Amino acid sequence: MRIHLYKRLVAYLKPYWQRILLAIGCSVIVGAISTSPVPIVQKAFDDVLVNKDFVMAKVIPLLIIGLYLIKGALTYLQNLIIYRTSWVLVVSLRSAMFEHIHKLPMGYFEESTTGHLISRINNDVQVMQSSVTNLVKEFLQNFIMLIGLIIWLFYLKWDWAWMAMIIFPLAAFPIGTIARKLRKLGHQGQEILADILSTLQESFSGIKIIRAFGLESQQSDKFQKENEQFLRVKKKDVKYVEMASPFMESLGAVCGGMILWYGGTQVLTGQVSQGTFIAFIVALFMMYAPVRLLFKLYAKFQTSLASAERVFSVLDQERESLQGGDMPFESFEDRIEYKGVSFKYPTRNALVLDHVDLVVQKSEVLAIVGMSGAGKTTLVDLLFRFFKVTDGQILIDGVDINDFEIHSLRQHIALVTQETFLFNDTIWNNIHFGNPEADEEEVHSAARAAHVESFVSTLDDGYQTLIGERGVKLSGGQRQRIAIARALLRNAPILVLDEATSSLDSESEKLVQDALYHLMEHRTTFVIAHRLSTIKHADRIIVLDQGQIVESGNHEELLQRSGIYQKYYEMQLIDIKSRE
Repeated sequence: MRIHLYKRLVAYLKPYWQRILLAIGCSVIVGAISTSPVPIVQKAFDDVLVNKDFVMAKVIPLLIIGLYLIKGALTYLQNLIIYRTSWVLVVSLRSAMFEHIHKLPMGYFEESTTGHLISRINNDVQVMQSSVTNLVKEFLQNFIMLIGLIIWLFYLKWDWAWMAMIIFPLAAFPIGTIARKLRKLGHQGQEILADILSTLQESFSGIKIIRAFGLESQQSDKFQKENEQFLRVKKKDVKYVEMASPFMESLGAVCGGMILWYGGTQVLTGQVSQGTFIAFIVALFMMYAPVRLLFKLYAKFQTSLASAERVFSVLDQERESLQGGDMPFESFEDRIEYKGVSFKYPTRNALVLDHVDLVVQKSEVLAIVGMSGAGKTTLVDLLFRFFKVTDGQILIDGVDINDFEIHSLRQHIALVTQETFLFNDTIWNNIHFGNPEADEEEVHSAARAAHVESFVSTLDDGYQTLIGERGVKLSGGQRQRIAIARALLRNAPILVLDEATSSLDSESEKLVQDALYHLMEHRTTFVIAHRLSTIKHADRIIVLDQGQIVESGNHEELLQRSGIYQKYYEMQLIDIKSRE
């Protein structure tokens, strides 16, 4: 599993292999230059100082200056390549994740909060990708330096070198244990960070409700609790990450002490030259620096693996567009049919719809009523293929909707929802999103039909007015009329109005109802409404109760049957009279 994860991480570097090879080349040279003090020290002591070689006394300083100028230039070039590549990868991976998430089934969003998704796109991607590029930079440079120093150690004195190697088996088990703990803490830290982002998003979006109900202290306590949890995890993370350095230094000191004692004795007895001894000690203590950094890098990399697992868990989700056919939806000619349709959400056990049979003819206006939770919205959501039916089929002109290419299907359906969603953009663009290919006159026509122009004309910037997040600068009725204009502009043969007039005042509702009646004349329309007065003129009304169609007919027929519909109607009349 872990090797597979490493391969996936490295695979992201393939498009940039030429840059990476250049960076690796720089790392090799920098790593090799970093070992140059070892032979220089040996030469300085054995030839320059002992033999009083004045020529070499001048050459060695110039050589050191030259080598470190080259090292500095190559280090700069290497860092430039690595960090630029790193940010290119971060941006491209974020874009890939953003695009992928938009193609996931709707059921995925029931299980994942907005904060968790933002955390994976923003935090996890950066932690994961920066570590991959740092691995190339830090690992290669220090690894090459380490190999070079080990070669020098064995070249200078192979028996002392074996004594120095004891550090590796002694460090393997403790570092492995630390790495496992860091990986676990990495998961915990990123999950808590996602919870923090969820709380922030929820608090800022619902600021009006929070202030109206005096929930500031409650939200503050919740945020503080999550913040403290994150702090506890990061404290543990720092403890384990920083444990590697003193541990490796202690082991290095023990090994160095042994060699100083054993090697110093051989120098005093004349078995080894002073230059060899000093060069070996320099190489030995230089070696422990990359060893310590490599172990620390390995420990930190575990946090990146945790982030990578979270990123790949999203990217491995099957896309919605891959779950259907590729037949183009060219036109709607005859009817929509629900045949024995049952549905339950993946996170729930109870059926929301239970063996629903329904036929809707072309140009028919079908109203759907029922208590909250009866399955009204679910019935039309299945038509969009937001979810797959648990049992049964939905057919359009005799073709199972699962056989249609999903974008082609949705292009022929317009939607106005109960919860009006507008983008933080201009009024013009929010309407234009309904049909990006529409010209200026078509946008104006849709705006007039939905009575948007009546309030746009009072705004200083007109259609170019920025409406804020979710249209916060507009009233509920104005937001709903823009959403209706967007649906009008789409000019789709199938129209879904899910509580489309619920946010309108009486005057606005009358104006928009007139526009909607005109719009529905040549379209097959599903109307979901709690206010029964808005659906009196529907061709047919069905009553849903506990996921089943219990009544069907027009307004007058249903009232005469003295069934559930009549009870709903009388309850609303009583409610209206009581308010008067």
